[in-house]
Amino acid sequence: MKISMNENRTVTGTGAPVTPRQILETRVESAPDSVAFQYIKKKQTVSVTCGQFWREVNAMGVFFYRHGLYGKRIAVLGENSYEWILTWFAVVLSGNVVVPLDKDQRPEELAELLSRCEAEALVCSGQYYDVAETLHAADAVKRVLSMEDIPLILEHSSGLLDECGIETSGDTVCTIIFTSGTTGEQKGVMLTRRNLASDAFNASRSLWVKGSSVLTLPLHHTFGFTVGVLAAYLCGYPICISKSLRTFNKDLQSFAPVNLVLVPLYVETMYKAVWKTAREQGMEKKLRRMIRWSRALRMLGIDLREKLFRSVRQPFGGELRHIVCGGAFLDQHYIDGMDELGVKVLNGYGITECSPVVAVNRSDRRRKGSVGQPLPGVEVRILDNEICVRGENVMPGYFRDEKATAAVMADGWFHTGDLGYLDRDGFLFLTGRKKNLIVLSNGENVSAEELEGRLLRIPNVEEVVVRAEDDVITAEIYCLDKNGINGAVEQLNRELPPFKRIGRVVFRDEEFEKTTTRKIKRYESGKEASHV
Repeated sequence: MKISMNENRTVTGTGAPVTPRQILETRVESAPDSVAFQYIKKKQTVSVTCGQFWREVNAMGVFFYRHGLYGKRIAVLGENSYEWILTWFAVVLSGNVVVPLDKDQRPEELAELLSRCEAEALVCSGQYYDVAETLHAADAVKRVLSMEDIPLILEHSSGLLDECGIETSGDTVCTIIFTSGTTGEQKGVMLTRRNLASDAFNASRSLWVKGSSVLTLPLHHTFGFTVGVLAAYLCGYPICISKSLRTFNKDLQSFAPVNLVLVPLYVETMYKAVWKTAREQGMEKKLRRMIRWSRALRMLGIDLREKLFRSVRQPFGGELRHIVCGGAFLDQHYIDGMDELGVKVLNGYGITECSPVVAVNRSDRRRKGSVGQPLPGVEVRILDNEICVRGENVMPGYFRDEKATAAVMADGWFHTGDLGYLDRDGFLFLTGRKKNLIVLSNGENVSAEELEGRLLRIPNVEEVVVRAEDDVITAEIYCLDKNGINGAVEQLNRELPPFKRIGRVVFRDEEFEKTTTRKIKRYESGKEASHV
């Protein structure tokens, strides 16, 4: 295998990296002094080069090995940080299995997951050390290490992992990810080194452009880690770490990213904020005129979006050009709207069991309404309207759950549970989730996601879940202002065929409960969420 970095710092070569270690080596060998990560500490920007990161991964990995942590399962708990990423690589490269934990889960839930995977150790941030100590006291985990001790570990640990004789082949499992999902059911997805490395490599070839990125999705989430860390690292530009949603806007100003990896709720919120600001400043009509003018000029081959909407993009740092979006349904309305302002939203599709990226729109190959074409090396077929996937990115199975594995795997094909179709050019379109499909007594099938997308276009609608209640299509809506919503729903119904019409609207006073990647939990504790 030969992989090199070209002058634009994108990855070139005929072979894909087989392990996360090889992902690191591509830049250590070709550009050791290039900046790998940046983050804010005590109001100062800290930069870490590829060479420094490689040395620190080795030092921490040797520490694990010398303390009897080899071939073990090591959990990681904490907010986004450089230390979190360092721990992940050190665990994997030292021949262990990393178990990323959702920091927002209750201690009793974390204890159950740690017991299920028989974790030997837990590495946590200082913010969650009390939680980790509670888990240790409850015998859920044998050893606890604080990330605050990592500087001391690096100071006193030395040597290379190569000297330890550690085997890290591509087909061994390197991580167990417990899916939080939207149903409350948690299965341990096992992913191999090859799964992650191949998906990251193919995503980097398909997606990335020049420029830095701000990493804001939770690191325990596969989409955030595979695309936001592994693929972005391969592309050779700084990954700027945003600690949490609370610091996101400030981090955009500090780092001025060119690229972002987000879930739909972020994109929707950013776009709505543009128009809210325009209304508050009395600039809404002017902005609409500018968009119409820009659209007309683009038809003549003149693109002035960079200049016209520079001030509009300033809340995003001023340099934003691309957003890679996945994790849930994103209405084309927001993709088109951001594009008008000069920001390309590359909508894609993935699932944890596929490491996770399956398909994505490219900067130069996009199709409205689709989630793009499959990544290189990823096969997609439709069986009984269900999307099925085969490739090096597909998991070997669920951790100690042969029954659940057999239910989704057949002849090497993973059955995703998502519904969709491929057009003649190979673009994938999603039509809903099998579990969310509304089947009415008259035999008609209705996609909840389709209706939710239409409803989210209505002004004042913040969040919505559509389901059937007593054979009536019901929309449960969270909003701050109900004004005009009922009338807009009536107008929408006039545009819909009779069997798709919304028969009941229910308003709720609080936001829907969400996963840490800001996806609405459609079900709570395995049951449908109750109405208010």
